[in-house]
Amino acid sequence: MFNSIVFDNAGTILRRVSALLEMDTKNIIYETNTIGIASQNDNILVVLQTPTEELIKHNCKIVDYLKKYPNQFEISYSSQDITKEDVVNSLKNDNTTFKEIKISAKALINKYDIEICSGSALIIDINSKKINYVYTAGGLFFKDTLKLIDSLKKLSFDIYIASGDNKNSLLKIASILNIDKNNIFDTCNSKCKQQVITSLQSDGNFVYMVGNNLNDILAIKKADVGILTLEQKEELPNYLINEADYIINSIYEVLKIVNDEV
Repeated sequence: MFNSIVFDNAGTILRRVSALLEMDTKNIIYETNTIGIASQNDNILVVLQTPTEELIKHNCKIVDYLKKYPNQFEISYSSQDITKEDVVNSLKNDNTTFKEIKISAKALINKYDIEICSGSALIIDINSKKINYVYTAGGLFFKDTLKLIDSLKKLSFDIYIASGDNKNSLLKIASILNIDKNNIFDTCNSKCKQQVITSLQSDGNFVYMVGNNLNDILAIKKADVGILTLEQKEELPNYLINEADYIINSIYEVLKIVNDEV
């Protein structure tokens, strides 16, 4: 039996930082739980696949861009079944433009010395049919991330990343960590992560899942060993905490767990 380990990205191997522009007030909000916001009131999280530096060159309304380029966005988190067409139709009267993305990106860069720009995203109230937040996210590796990945490689683990982040940022991370790009699953929502675990298990792998938030709950539950990391220091619901086999405060604690399990 082979040992495989699947990591979420932001909040798990990467300390996530973000700058959210609240559309109603035009206030910038830092250091917040974007998944937590998206899980409230049936909001959905839409990740834009185009790199932020390209997005901010556009002057059009965001909904017009989504309609014209449906392959350039993905629904990363939703508590209900929503299609891309539903997203576009719900925003037909929304006037948010890419100028707002530029504001969030500038705020992020001015506040943090980020190593990775994860890209930009939208939090949409599908019932009110409007964009509530636009934001740009980035991150810095937790201090023991690189050391952990090297240690797992020495133990002959197959290492995967399954994340809601976009493809471009995840490929940069894979390059830094020297993880096979074929082991990267981008814009991967809760069900997608669960499917990654299921597929690896069906191939005869004993699978560990390491995540940090609600979008990891199905994968943590499905994995042979589910690990929840609190290193991002976010408030999490008890039902997520209860699904994990292990709770850790530092990503490097994964090494002790796998050594004890092997």
